[in-house]
Amino acid sequence: MFSINMSNTNAENDKIMAEIFRALAHEYRIKMLKIIMGSEKPLHIKALAEVLNLDYAVVYKHIKILEKAGILGEFVVGRSRVPYVKKKEELFKLLEDLVKLSIQ
Repeated sequence: MFSINMSNTNAENDKIMAEIFRALAHEYRIKMLKIIMGSEKPLHIKALAEVLNLDYAVVYKHIKILEKAGILGEFVVGRSRVPYVKKKEELFKLLEDLVKLSIQ
């Protein structure tokens, strides 16, 4: 996901970066990522929907967008889908650096 070579900014890298920024460009998705990264135990999508006070279908749609961008993965436990952050430390640093950029 975050293995972009900035010295070789070809069209493929541009597409990857655009996909990541599109996926991060929604308040609910940022909240979801913060909850998933901050949770001590895995949360299934239904529990995430309850925490956010949103409909399951809305949360599921946003999870799929984050998965398509390569930010989240998902595993199945019984009938439940459990999202997880693929590269937690890298994502945390990226979000932290984006906030620093906007403050400066």
